Amino acid sequence: MTTPLPTGPADALDVRADDELSWLFSLDPSVIAVLGGVLLVLLVIAAVAGWLVLRRVQRSPVMARGRELTARGRELGVRGATAVAARRLPPGQRRTAAELQLEIARARGHLRRQVATARAAGAHLGDVPSLLSTLEAEGGRLEQRLRQRALAPSPTDQADLETEARAYLDMLADVCDAVLQAERAVPAAGRLTSDVADAVTALRAHTTAYQELTTPPVLPPLPPVPAQPMPPEATPR
Repeated sequence: MTTPLPTGPADALDVRADDELSWLFSLDPSVIAVLGGVLLVLLVIAAVAGWLVLRRVQRSPVMARGRELTARGRELGVRGATAVAARRLPPGQRRTAAELQLEIARARGHLRRQVATARAAGAHLGDVPSLLSTLEAEGGRLEQRLRQRALAPSPTDQADLETEARAYLDMLADVCDAVLQAERAVPAAGRLTSDVADAVTALRAHTTAYQELTTPPVLPPLPPVPAQPMPPEATPR
């Protein structure tokens, strides 16, 4: 029985597609395995390269500065909203909670700036830098509870948050005072002398390197030419 030839356009497309893919089915299985392995290796390399680029971008100073500015802007926004709420609330527990939350936010920011300034000055701060994360966590917890109390129409938290918040503020003030004293203990004259000495050393090194690059090389002196022996004089006969 003879198979009828395709007459419709759909049948013609199917035959053309089979002809175009026939080379794929004629490949040796080992060749297909090699091509699959190469494709897999390329995908792994692309994934690793993308991951490395992402890590480098995340660790770049620009991204770190951007995240810091974003966090700072968010903090300022929350602080502004808290200040507005504190002014609008009637006197009472809710207004006191909003005001304490604002004071804690300001004290936390002041402590961070104080520690950064003291570090830049080269002051010895002991264990204070390692305790910053603990102080920040405690301040965040207190701010959250104070915010909940300020927003709740009828606060259900009966704990004495005001006493706890004021004790935290006193502790931050004590830490800031100690950091300020440590910063003032660093002699300003010594810092200035060290900075000037470093600047002078760097300038002299740059000048020396520039002179070595721009000065033409000095040729070694030529060796002396040996004297030619005088020819013997002719004796008269």
